[in-house]
Amino acid sequence: MIGLTNVQAQCVEFVRHRIDACGASPSYREIADHLGIRGRGTISHLIDSIVERGALMREPGKARTLSLPEPGVGDGLVVHPLPEVRRALKAYARQHRISERTAAEEALRAYFMEPTAP
Repeated sequence: MIGLTNVQAQCVEFVRHRIDACGASPSYREIADHLGIRGRGTISHLIDSIVERGALMREPGKARTLSLPEPGVGDGLVVHPLPEVRRALKAYARQHRISERTAAEEALRAYFMEPTAP
């Protein structure tokens, strides 16, 4: 999953909750109502961007076909950063309009994926 905004993260969590509770994904209208979105194009664009980032999957042309990708390595990892790290992550998330989880994932990716000097 690459860089979800707060609204995108809320959408994914709502879909996850509905699949767990009901066994089926919510309709676009139900998602829009939950998020307070009025336009059909807006919710469609939101879902398209989440699918593009890999946080949701769908089968085109059918109703209620949103699903969650298979869990990957590191899912469920619980980290309790120091207060100063948490403040920095919150500030970064606000500045870039992404969720705190996404900010933490980006920071970890940058730290562990940076090439080391020879």
